[in-house]
Amino acid sequence: MRGVFLAIGDELVAGRVANTTSFWAAGLLSRRGYRLLEIVTVPDDREAIVFHLRRLFPQTDFLIASGGLGPTEDDLTSESVAEALGLRLVVHKGILARIRENEKAQGLPVNTLRDRMAHLPEGACPLSEDFTAAGYLLEHQGKPLFFLPGVPSQFRELFEKKVLPYLEEKFPPKETVFTRTLRFFDLREAEINRAVKKILGEGLEVGFYPVFPEVQLTLTARGKDEGEVRRRVLEAAARLQTHFPEHLFGEDQEELAAVLGRILVERGYSLSVAESCTGGLIASLITRIPGSSEYFIGGAVTYANWAKREVLGVPERFLRLFGAVSREVALAMASGARKRFSTTFALSVTGIAGPGGGTPEKPVGTVWLGLSTPTETVARKFLFPGSRHEIQTLAAFTALDWLRRYLLTGNLFPAYRFAVEGD
Repeated sequence: MRGVFLAIGDELVAGRVANTTSFWAAGLLSRRGYRLLEIVTVPDDREAIVFHLRRLFPQTDFLIASGGLGPTEDDLTSESVAEALGLRLVVHKGILARIRENEKAQGLPVNTLRDRMAHLPEGACPLSEDFTAAGYLLEHQGKPLFFLPGVPSQFRELFEKKVLPYLEEKFPPKETVFTRTLRFFDLREAEINRAVKKILGEGLEVGFYPVFPEVQLTLTARGKDEGEVRRRVLEAAARLQTHFPEHLFGEDQEELAAVLGRILVERGYSLSVAESCTGGLIASLITRIPGSSEYFIGGAVTYANWAKREVLGVPERFLRLFGAVSREVALAMASGARKRFSTTFALSVTGIAGPGGGTPEKPVGTVWLGLSTPTETVARKFLFPGSRHEIQTLAAFTALDWLRRYLLTGNLFPAYRFAVEGD
């Protein structure tokens, strides 16, 4: 089964809103053995919608569209569908009654603009049994056409509950598809690519996706035998894990902070952080993970020098003699955080994220990271490239990864490509 996706909305074409729903849907479809021929984005323009519907319909087995189903005058999907396919628009009495009920329940006056949502192409069937969510299925010339709301939460609910079950019942995939996504940090895409060519055999589809600051690699196998398909992918993933024991940190939806958190929980360790140039980003990455309260005790964002002194106990002479961006201050911040929060480990970061503030001795991107353990405290100097956001992100991810790799290998100084040699 080959399909197409039509995303409708001025906000998508203008770049005001990211087109996330179509790519999310494409991933689910691919993993279930369906293929998308095209993902097309068009504005709220009747002529454009009609043109693409007529163009796409003959070449597809199914079509999924999002957006343009609301009550305003720029919601043109239904009338465009009717024009493109030569159908009449008819009033769906159930939807119209629901609109009136909602107006009454909310104390709203009757607004006939809302009635537009009840005008559907002839033969369309609403996907919501109680008509509370926009969206309908239209079977035309033996092909299913799904029209879903553009709001991501509404789209995803109907897609998972209605679209996928329909496709899997009516058009069960002829092959099994299994995909695993491997997540790498501190490796260039070309380095992974060379390894893949050497150690992976035939019969796998490989995709590289730089998702800053990671590189993600997808391994996909297809075939009739589900067990054989899974085996090929899992064996390939295991070979890559052996080849990149430190850089391949997770699979599928595993985030770096979650992987580190799991190790800390398994070993009964706790963690605190002291941040300057990252402004709380490390703590934010940690606390996005459900259950992080089991190991993360707290942190301090000490942006000003006096905050470093008063909150973390950084000696005034360190700040005066070496400056806030220095080995000595990174060490004092890490040890100060570990003592203040009484944790097993602490991470610190102080640097120059830019775009201003750099000097020839300490250019923009200079960052010192500190790691305090129960036995020693160490610091490392990095020179990260990029914008302010990219420098902050690289610093935060490197700090988390440093502790992860130390816990796995016992090596306090693993190799990093942005580490400054000799420090």
